[in-house]
Amino acid sequence: MTKLKITESDIIRAVNDYLQIQRNQKKLMFIRNNSGAFPIVDGKNKRRYIRFGDKGSPDFLVWLPYDNEKECGFIPMHKWIRGIAIEAKSDIGKQSIDQIEWQADFEKLGGEYYIIRNIDYLIEVIGNSC
Repeated sequence: MTKLKITESDIIRAVNDYLQIQRNQKKLMFIRNNSGAFPIVDGKNKRRYIRFGDKGSPDFLVWLPYDNEKECGFIPMHKWIRGIAIEAKSDIGKQSIDQIEWQADFEKLGGEYYIIRNIDYLIEVIGNSC
């Protein structure tokens, strides 16, 4: 029996669909964070690139509240928000150097960064509120 090959695009679509369902239920907010560049011809066959998004930034940025019903190790004085970065990868996908650097900077600020290779792991990440 051959194993079904799941691409990074498949993972991105599945993550987007799951997050949209959660958003529709008012459980979180998210942005599909596209980044990259595209070439434009400028003058006599001169090519330049228009860049968009932060180089190395993740596929999704997610915000959701901490579950105040759980013991999170602090007594909340106000509602806390979790900042989560999600990078979708196939089973064999690896982060670029820029992605690794972006992750390190985000985590230094207290953000959570996850590499998602399947929906089961995404559900675990989103459900872990402490």
